[in-house]
Amino acid sequence: MVKKKTDTDEIWPRREGGPKVPGNQRETSPHENRSKGARMPNINEIGQSPNPVRLASEIDKYTIEHKLTHPSNTDKGFGGLSKLHP
Repeated sequence: MVKKKTDTDEIWPRREGGPKVPGNQRETSPHENRSKGARMPNINEIGQSPNPVRLASEIDKYTIEHKLTHPSNTDKGFGGLSKLHP
């Protein structure tokens, strides 16, 4: 039996403020891991976390106070939605 190769990927990219904790990691194919880049996660990707509600809440909290750096994430928060403004 041949075991498929997988990569450990951060759901919320560390480059955009994501923590290096188990709740922010998932196993994915090497191709998917490399094609995602620093894009913020969508709702389905958040659902792959062991604690999706907490992860979504942390992303929203972070995006209120910090600007995301990757061009595809401009003014985005959780799920690719426009970030919340206080």
